Amino acid sequence: MSTDLPRSHWDIFCKVVDNFGDIGVCWRLAQQLAEEHGRHICLWVDDLALAERFVCAGHARITLKHWTENADFRQVADVVIETFGCGLPEAYQQQMPQQSSIWVNVDYLSAENWVEGFHAQPSPQANGLVRHFFYPGFTPLTGGLLREASLTTLQTHASWEDLGLVPAAGKLSLSLFCYAHAPLAGLVNSLQHSTQAVRVMVPEPVAPMLANVLGVTRLEVGQHIQRQQAEFVVIPFLSQAEYDRLLYLCDFNFVRGEDSWIRAIWAGKPMIWLPYQQSEETHLVKLKAFMQHYLAQAETPLSAVIQHAMQAWAQGSWQATDWESLLSVLPQFRQHAQAFKLHQSQQVDLATNLVIFIEKYRTHRV
Repeated sequence: MSTDLPRSHWDIFCKVVDNFGDIGVCWRLAQQLAEEHGRHICLWVDDLALAERFVCAGHARITLKHWTENADFRQVADVVIETFGCGLPEAYQQQMPQQSSIWVNVDYLSAENWVEGFHAQPSPQANGLVRHFFYPGFTPLTGGLLREASLTTLQTHASWEDLGLVPAAGKLSLSLFCYAHAPLAGLVNSLQHSTQAVRVMVPEPVAPMLANVLGVTRLEVGQHIQRQQAEFVVIPFLSQAEYDRLLYLCDFNFVRGEDSWIRAIWAGKPMIWLPYQQSEETHLVKLKAFMQHYLAQAETPLSAVIQHAMQAWAQGSWQATDWESLLSVLPQFRQHAQAFKLHQSQQVDLATNLVIFIEKYRTHRV
């Protein structure tokens, strides 16, 4: 049975692979589609408990549903968004022809050149449906990046007090979000011996890794621990808006995966990105492609320092000299990060591009 849901009703499907990355991107996309484009969203998630951590107060036009093998898929939407190649349930696909649903797979972000050629291309399926590929990216020939219209206002009013923290006078503030394969011991050592005192905001999921490096049994939320030039502060789980404020307030951000990567770009602050580790070192190919794009307009000495640091962080070879080299070019790095943010902001955002794509397809199909 299929029902005639209004055209403004979209379904989004999400499988959680990277704990905070997949659902983080999906929730931001759902919110922007609902808030700025008036869509009613049903977000299907296989890990409902994790998703509910992002929902917080929720949204009037977003319904969260648990994607299980036995879920009721008799109602299908006019527009169906598959994310990151997670696939659609067979029972759901069987209902889609009756609704003439438009199927779009929003894939992972990459700066690789091949993305432009594959973006917005159709892929006919054996069951008669057509799956469209939609690639986020950094150029006008891609789907763009998620960026909310309200982001500038949020950043303008950001304050440490809103995060339950006070400014760190005389210290550089850093945020640290990383995967287990990051050379954390090397970074901690370099920060302890930094020529500039630092305060490091460590989110709850990273605290066990930091505790192991510091040789303590455990670190609790709210705990401060001082080691020579570095103060480490364990912060609680933050909402996405709070995390955006944190990145904007910090002087330097270590980020990972996709969601925090994009948010660090919009923070306009110096950053080091750690891609999700993949087999055959594919993640290093993605890192190289991003650096070519990110540093295209950077002066050669600045570019060399940033490239070396990003590669060292991703390849596990971080040394104290990497941090000191970054400190030596910090003013130029700040200017570069701001310029890159401004440049990227000139492009249409992903949610808007997605709406435009759907409307164009619908017009030409009808």
